[in-house]
Amino acid sequence: MISLGSVLKGPELSGSQIDSAIMAATKAAAELRGEFKFGSSPAVNVVFHVPGSTGSPDWDGLQNTKFSRQQQLLMVVVAVPENIVNSANPEDFVIKSLYGANAVAFEFFRQKDMDFPLVEAEQLVASIKARIT
Repeated sequence: MISLGSVLKGPELSGSQIDSAIMAATKAAAELRGEFKFGSSPAVNVVFHVPGSTGSPDWDGLQNTKFSRQQQLLMVVVAVPENIVNSANPEDFVIKSLYGANAVAFEFFRQKDMDFPLVEAEQLVASIKARIT
């Protein structure tokens, strides 16, 4: 399953298009995943790092950063490109990033001999997309 979060690198980003898109996806994910209990099966926490006046991510794309074996939770961080920050439609980037995070999580858990529920995670992203775009 999937949870979302964000790190906004500047106060000017609060309420911005990208912030609103991430928050809409976060809310949709929470509502759509239903009774899922984190720690019950492998899951991914996708954290969007949005560049602003106080800094920028020092990487590009997606990377896995932390894994909690107890929670069976992998954190995947997403560096939001500058051109997406001011984009009129950042929702497409958010959705593509969620699909990408699913792929990263699937491979990570495969290497750990754990079964990431990829089909359910992809269905969740498709449902999030339908809600926010």
